[in-house]
Amino acid sequence: MHITSKFGLALLLAVSLASCVTANGFSNPLASKDSPETAAVSSDGKAVPPPVIAEFGDIPIPRELTRQDDQSFIYEAPGTVIGVMVYTGHRIDPNSVNGFFREQMPSQGWRFINAYKDQNIDLFYLKDNRSCQISIKSGMLETRIIIKVGPSSSGSGG
Repeated sequence: MHITSKFGLALLLAVSLASCVTANGFSNPLASKDSPETAAVSSDGKAVPPPVIAEFGDIPIPRELTRQDDQSFIYEAPGTVIGVMVYTGHRIDPNSVNGFFREQMPSQGWRFINAYKDQNIDLFYLKDNRSCQISIKSGMLETRIIIKVGPSSSGSGG
């Protein structure tokens, strides 16, 4: 029994260490390199702004997220673009994503309306005649961001 528990402990340690290995060597599992708040830097040392959703042009997206086209849709008509965009990222802290949007949305002209936080985080913004809801859902291995953009009944932007 004693040898079995030593073998189990050694196996657990080996699996734990193997999960920290990357293609470039070892990485610190506690490092926040996947933090969406980490700004990219150009060759001249200036911060590069985050990418935006192409169809909207004014909704920033953390670089670490991947668009799920099979779960997203855009509807365009003269003078309006509405849609639901779904993005996912692995091992991304939902609070970091929350901080990213709270910092970046106002810089794109969006006015913060309110936020709800329970097991998920929901952020609400207005701009001109549009509204935007950002839902941040944390899973065990994946963080899911659902961005809904549509018309605003108030028509007041900021």
